Amino acid sequence: MFQYPLTFSFSAFAVSPTIQVKDAAGRVVFTAAKKLMSAKDEISLNVSGGTFKVISQENRITDIPSNWDIITPDGQTIGVIDDDFVTALDGMKFANNPALSDFLAGSAHRSLGLRAAPMYWIKDPSGIQLGFIAPDQKSLAIEQIPLYQFTRQLPFASRLIAPFYVIQLGGKLVMKLRKERTFFVDTYTLQAVEPFTEADEKLLVPSVVLTIVYERQRLKDLYE
Repeated sequence: MFQYPLTFSFSAFAVSPTIQVKDAAGRVVFTAAKKLMSAKDEISLNVSGGTFKVISQENRITDIPSNWDIITPDGQTIGVIDDDFVTALDGMKFANNPALSDFLAGSAHRSLGLRAAPMYWIKDPSGIQLGFIAPDQKSLAIEQIPLYQFTRQLPFASRLIAPFYVIQLGGKLVMKLRKERTFFVDTYTLQAVEPFTEADEKLLVPSVVLTIVYERQRLKDLYE
């Protein structure tokens, strides 16, 4: 298993950069890159024991990828990543009745014009939800502020926006992911919060890499 925290770094300006990942001792433990020329969305994680792949179930030429298989070096599918959306109101209770609470939350979301942010479910191969990766409540709240009106006028201002992500597995918080404030190199730090197994790590780390790849592009589209 890796020594945490892990640091993910890559060029801020490359179209499809190679992500270099270092452990707590500063050693490069693996690299990851998204394949540009491919019918399916594909990310490779090159570790010492072989290559893990995260491959979309959908053909990205005809569909928008929304489900990705996590595949081990020996070709075994050990999990699925499924994207979804979350808002700053999610988790708030508006009534004792769950159905009514959901209805009121949806009505409030539409009335306030809240911006939803992507989140990622981590599932087993049969589709059972095991955990998720999502922005924390503070990051969701900041996204409701129209900062793009400011960041698009000042060079590098968007580089100061640093979201925070929570990673749960089995109903408990196991990791935290933070985007660092940097200028020429995108940097994310992954911190372990609670113990987890090597099998868990094989699900969690590829899911984090996928999240970083997509969040990088989303933040560029939103603020640059």
